[in-house]
This record gives sequence, C-alpha cells and structure tokens, in this order.
Amino acid sequence: MKNSKPVKLYDYLMLKEQEQVLLLARKGEFVAKFDNVGTHCVLYSLSSIFVEIEHEKGTNKVVNRAIFQSGADLEKYLPSGEIII
Repeated sequence: MKNSKPVKLYDYLMLKEQEQVLLLARKGEFVAKFDNVGTHCVLYSLSSIFVEIEHEKGTNKVVNRAIFQSGADLEKYLPSGEIII
C-alpha cells in the first residue's frame, strides 16, 4: 500500500471546506472528546495538524470548527486542564 504525503496546515487550509471534511473522514484519527454545557467537541489528528469539530448536543449540528497544530487549544483535552513542561 502506497504511503501518502503528510498533510500540512497550509495545504489543508487551502482546500475547500467539503474537501477538508472528506480528507478528515478518510485519513483523520479520533483523539478525544470534550463536553461543554450545550455542545461537545471532537478532536481529530491529521498528520501534524489537529481539527476540532464542535457539535450542538441534541441536534449534532456543527457549530464551530478549529484547525491548529498545537498549543493552548489542546489543553482542554487533558484531564487536569493544564500542560506542565
């Protein structure tokens, strides 16, 4: 099986939204889920980037999407909510 090239942040952002969703569905890996009061966020990894999809509870409608490489955006997925280096 042929290995595909890693997805880079810039290349992912240059795709149309529908293409981003298809790529995430095909190659993304589930990382974690975080529950808010009225929504839940699902985190996926795709090569060296992370994609967070926020769904409304009850309807499962996508209300927000964030794309990032690392940093403070990942903290809410840690059990303690903080990163200690």
